[in-house]
Amino acid sequence: MGLQDIFQSDDGIHRLPLNPPGRRDASHPDGLLSSVVEHEKYFSQIAALATELYSLAPLHDPGSGLVRLQRLATLRRMLDAAEAVTLSDSVELVAQVVAENGCADPNTETEQQRRERISANYYGVDPASEQIIRSNFIAEAAVALRESEEKVRAKLFIADGLRHLCTDTLDALAAGEITSKAAKEIVKQAQDLGAADIERMERVLLPMARTASDASVGQRARRMHDRLNPVSAEDRHEAAKESRALTHWNEADGMAALKLRAPAADIISMVNTVRYFARHEVDPEDSRTQAQREADIFRDALLDGWPAGGGTPLKARVALTIPAVEALVDPRRGLAELEGYGPIPVGAALVLAKDAPSMVRVLTDPWSGAAMDVGRKRYRPSRALRDLLRVREVCCCFPGCRRTAESSEVDHVDDWAKGGHTDRNNTKLLCKRHQMFKHALGWQSVYRPDGSVGWRTPHGLVCVELPGSVQVVQGFDHVHDRAPVLEVELTDRVRRVLGWVDPPDRIAG
Repeated sequence: MGLQDIFQSDDGIHRLPLNPPGRRDASHPDGLLSSVVEHEKYFSQIAALATELYSLAPLHDPGSGLVRLQRLATLRRMLDAAEAVTLSDSVELVAQVVAENGCADPNTETEQQRRERISANYYGVDPASEQIIRSNFIAEAAVALRESEEKVRAKLFIADGLRHLCTDTLDALAAGEITSKAAKEIVKQAQDLGAADIERMERVLLPMARTASDASVGQRARRMHDRLNPVSAEDRHEAAKESRALTHWNEADGMAALKLRAPAADIISMVNTVRYFARHEVDPEDSRTQAQREADIFRDALLDGWPAGGGTPLKARVALTIPAVEALVDPRRGLAELEGYGPIPVGAALVLAKDAPSMVRVLTDPWSGAAMDVGRKRYRPSRALRDLLRVREVCCCFPGCRRTAESSEVDHVDDWAKGGHTDRNNTKLLCKRHQMFKHALGWQSVYRPDGSVGWRTPHGLVCVELPGSVQVVQGFDHVHDRAPVLEVELTDRVRRVLGWVDPPDRIAG
């Protein structure tokens, strides 16, 4: 995944001229024959090409390998088209089922439906609204596809655009004639346009998309969008200012990246200012590269104040979990946990922790790394439980969610109203959004003896989530509820750290 894919997109289904959910005719074939024709249209070519590839002899020269790569690329495009149709039709069917359930007789309501209705009222949500239906389905599809909700949301946006709007583009993709990237670009540039303008765009772009590069298709699609867009460039810029934001994402080796979305003039001014200071008055003995100096100046300006300034009152706010044994045995190779990021070197964590205003002792499983208990010397049990969950779960326990513990809340696995206890065996962290999913939208969870949480989606998919603090996952047996057992060699150095001056067997003797 490239850096640009990490950035939050401003693509939106509301920017496409689509009918409301439940009234999108392409997802509702007229009769059995039409359904069979639709199925053949999107899946028969996949089966034929997959059979052809399967029957090929082993490679014997580079030329045949390249031809096979072309055929594999064609198969992948066909699969992308079939996935788009399946995604779009599935969410349409969910909307249809919800609408039919909304018309059901309240006297036939099950106890589970009654609890979900009450919870929906509590959270102030309407399970039949388009936004809730879509969000709930995206969460389920993310489990099925084993992808993040953000990625599935982007896929569903493209799928709806292809299925219900850019149908010629979908047909070309299903035939393997254009790339998935070209199809996505056409849908993205269809936003804010009328149906007639979108048809015109397809007529112009599809012939060239069959042979031109993706970059060329994207460039021409953006130009056509700007020419056809009924809103002026100035008005679009003023509206775009509302989307200014500061975001970040994690990268490998203890690094992270920062993205600031703001008016281009402001960004260019910032970049030029930083580059000016990085290029002037450079110490001849400074061995840093230009890029390193620019990054250091930007960092210093925010955290320490602009050069020659009086500094800044801003101080870093971080939460760390530092394994004591790893810090003592080998601090150079040991890893601590930086909340909101993940593992960082113990040495770097100790530097951050030296000025920490407070610390909490945490008991962890020595093999899996999972947090098991926290010290209660200074805290009430409720505060201690919160501290335990924060270091044990690390983030929201909903499948695929990475919202930090700081932005999540304590939630009961077995509902408190039904007798569930408020203890470490019946609590987990859930963000506000996924609390609503669990209590109002039909998601179910169960705590397992090995510390994991089993989830069941509204339509029956099952998955298991481990606590975020678990570092060693080998040996977890969710089927038979067995926790891992790891055999390790206790060297003399480890024995000294554990306080065993002599081996235990010698002590016993």
